[in-house]
Amino acid sequence: MDKEQVLRAVAALSTERPEWLPVLEAALVVAERCEPYGGEFAGAWVLEELKQQTGHPIWLPNLRVLISYGFLEKAGESTRGGRRAYYRVKDRQTIGQVLAEHRPDPRHVERRPAPPASRFRFVGAGNSGKPGSDTARRSGDFPYQPRSWR
Repeated sequence: MDKEQVLRAVAALSTERPEWLPVLEAALVVAERCEPYGGEFAGAWVLEELKQQTGHPIWLPNLRVLISYGFLEKAGESTRGGRRAYYRVKDRQTIGQVLAEHRPDPRHVERRPAPPASRFRFVGAGNSGKPGSDTARRSGDFPYQPRSWR
Protein backbone atom coordinates (compact mmCIF):
# COMPACT_ATOMS: atom_id res chain seq x y z
CA MET A 1 0.00 0.00 0.00
CA ASP A 2 1.27 3.47 -0.77
CA LYS A 3 1.01 6.30 1.72
CA GLU A 4 -2.00 7.90 0.01
CA GLN A 5 -4.03 4.68 0.25
CA VAL A 6 -3.07 4.24 3.91
CA LEU A 7 -4.01 7.86 4.62
CA ARG A 8 -7.45 7.37 3.06
CA ALA A 9 -7.97 4.07 4.90
CA VAL A 10 -7.00 5.57 8.28
CA ALA A 11 -9.27 8.56 7.67
CA ALA A 12 -12.15 6.26 6.73
CA LEU A 13 -11.57 4.05 9.78
CA SER A 14 -11.42 6.99 12.16
CA THR A 15 -14.64 8.42 10.71
CA GLU A 16 -16.67 5.22 10.30
CA ARG A 17 -15.34 3.06 13.15
CA PRO A 18 -13.21 5.13 15.54
CA GLU A 19 -13.37 2.41 18.22
CA TRP A 20 -11.16 0.26 15.94
CA LEU A 21 -8.20 2.69 15.99
CA PRO A 22 -6.84 1.26 19.29
CA VAL A 23 -7.25 -2.24 17.83
CA LEU A 24 -5.17 -1.22 14.81
CA GLU A 25 -2.50 0.27 17.07
CA ALA A 26 -2.40 -2.93 19.14
CA ALA A 27 -2.09 -4.97 15.93
CA LEU A 28 0.90 -2.84 14.90
CA VAL A 29 2.58 -3.43 18.27
CA VAL A 30 2.05 -7.20 18.01
CA ALA A 31 3.23 -7.21 14.38
CA GLU A 32 6.42 -5.39 15.35
CA ARG A 33 7.02 -7.91 18.13
CA CYS A 34 6.49 -10.81 15.67
CA GLU A 35 8.62 -9.31 12.89
CA PRO A 36 11.69 -11.53 13.61
CA TYR A 37 9.47 -14.62 13.33
CA GLY A 38 7.84 -13.87 9.98
CA GLY A 39 5.41 -11.17 11.08
CA GLU A 40 2.41 -13.47 11.47
CA PHE A 41 0.33 -13.16 14.62
CA ALA A 42 -2.92 -14.52 16.05
CA GLY A 43 -5.93 -12.30 16.53
CA ALA A 44 -6.03 -13.38 20.19
CA TRP A 45 -2.59 -11.83 20.67
CA VAL A 46 -3.96 -8.47 19.51
CA LEU A 47 -6.76 -8.72 22.06
CA GLU A 48 -4.23 -9.52 24.77
CA GLU A 49 -2.16 -6.46 23.80
CA LEU A 50 -5.33 -4.35 23.82
CA LYS A 51 -6.08 -5.65 27.30
CA GLN A 52 -2.58 -4.64 28.41
CA GLN A 53 -3.05 -1.13 26.98
CA THR A 54 -6.57 -0.45 28.27
CA GLY A 55 -6.51 -2.37 31.53
CA HIS A 56 -9.71 -4.29 30.82
CA PRO A 57 -10.53 -7.20 28.53
CA ILE A 58 -12.10 -6.44 25.15
CA TRP A 59 -13.63 -9.17 23.04
CA LEU A 60 -13.83 -9.04 19.26
CA PRO A 61 -14.79 -12.09 17.24
CA ASN A 62 -12.16 -11.43 14.55
CA LEU A 63 -10.17 -8.71 12.83
CA ARG A 64 -12.12 -8.70 9.55
CA VAL A 65 -12.84 -4.98 9.87
CA LEU A 66 -9.11 -4.25 9.63
CA ILE A 67 -8.87 -6.63 6.67
CA SER A 68 -11.72 -4.83 4.91
CA TYR A 69 -9.92 -1.48 5.26
CA GLY A 70 -6.75 -3.03 3.84
CA PHE A 71 -4.53 -2.91 6.93
CA LEU A 72 -4.25 -6.65 7.51
CA GLU A 73 -4.30 -9.80 5.45
CA LYS A 74 -5.13 -13.28 6.65
CA ALA A 75 -2.12 -15.57 6.67
CA GLY A 76 -3.17 -19.09 5.79
CA GLU A 77 -6.09 -21.11 7.04
CA SER A 78 -7.63 -20.84 10.49
CA THR A 79 -6.40 -23.34 13.07
CA ARG A 80 -7.80 -24.91 16.23
CA GLY A 81 -11.00 -25.93 14.55
CA GLY A 82 -11.58 -22.53 12.98
CA ARG A 83 -11.20 -20.69 16.26
CA ARG A 84 -7.81 -19.07 15.64
CA ALA A 85 -6.79 -17.05 12.61
CA TYR A 86 -3.35 -15.67 11.87
CA TYR A 87 -2.84 -12.26 10.29
CA ARG A 88 -0.07 -10.16 8.76
CA VAL A 89 0.11 -6.35 8.55
CA LYS A 90 0.50 -5.24 4.94
CA ASP A 91 2.80 -2.24 5.47
CA ARG A 92 3.56 -1.74 9.16
CA GLN A 93 5.91 1.25 8.84
CA THR A 94 3.61 3.29 6.61
CA ILE A 95 0.51 2.52 8.68
CA GLY A 96 2.34 3.42 11.90
CA GLN A 97 3.63 6.66 10.40
CA VAL A 98 0.17 7.70 9.15
CA LEU A 99 -1.44 6.79 12.49
CA ALA A 100 1.13 8.91 14.33
CA GLU A 101 0.43 11.86 12.01
CA HIS A 102 -3.33 11.34 12.19
CA ARG A 103 -3.49 11.16 15.99
CA PRO A 104 -4.85 14.50 17.23
CA ASP A 105 -2.91 16.66 19.66
CA PRO A 106 -4.57 16.12 23.08
CA ARG A 107 -4.20 19.83 23.90
CA HIS A 108 -6.42 20.81 20.96
CA VAL A 109 -9.03 18.07 21.14
CA GLU A 110 -12.54 19.25 21.88
CA ARG A 111 -14.38 16.89 24.20
CA ARG A 112 -17.75 15.94 22.77
CA PRO A 113 -20.27 13.61 24.35
CA ALA A 114 -20.45 10.16 22.82
CA PRO A 115 -23.21 9.73 20.26
CA PRO A 116 -26.10 7.51 21.30
CA ALA A 117 -25.83 3.84 20.39
CA SER A 118 -27.39 3.13 17.02
CA ARG A 119 -28.36 -0.44 17.86
CA PHE A 120 -30.06 -2.10 20.77
CA ARG A 121 -27.56 -3.73 23.08
CA PHE A 122 -29.97 -6.02 24.92
CA VAL A 123 -32.57 -8.69 24.39
CA GLY A 124 -35.52 -8.76 26.73
CA ALA A 125 -38.30 -11.19 27.44
CA GLY A 126 -40.94 -10.71 30.04
CA ASN A 127 -44.20 -9.10 30.96
CA SER A 128 -44.94 -5.95 28.97
CA GLY A 129 -47.86 -5.11 31.21
CA LYS A 130 -50.56 -6.34 28.85
CA PRO A 131 -52.57 -9.38 29.91
CA GLY A 132 -51.47 -12.55 28.18
CA SER A 133 -48.20 -11.05 26.87
CA ASP A 134 -45.86 -12.91 29.20
CA THR A 135 -45.34 -15.75 26.74
CA ALA A 136 -41.72 -16.50 27.70
CA ARG A 137 -42.57 -17.12 31.33
CA ARG A 138 -45.73 -19.10 30.53
CA SER A 139 -44.15 -21.28 27.82
CA GLY A 140 -43.66 -24.18 30.23
CA ASP A 141 -47.38 -24.22 30.99
CA PHE A 142 -48.56 -24.81 27.41
CA PRO A 143 -49.91 -28.31 26.94
CA TYR A 144 -48.32 -30.07 24.00
CA GLN A 145 -49.25 -33.46 22.78
CA PRO A 146 -47.55 -34.52 19.52
CA ARG A 147 -49.67 -36.28 16.96
CA SER A 148 -49.16 -39.97 16.56
CA TRP A 149 -46.90 -40.90 13.68
CA ARG A 150 -48.87 -44.06 13.04
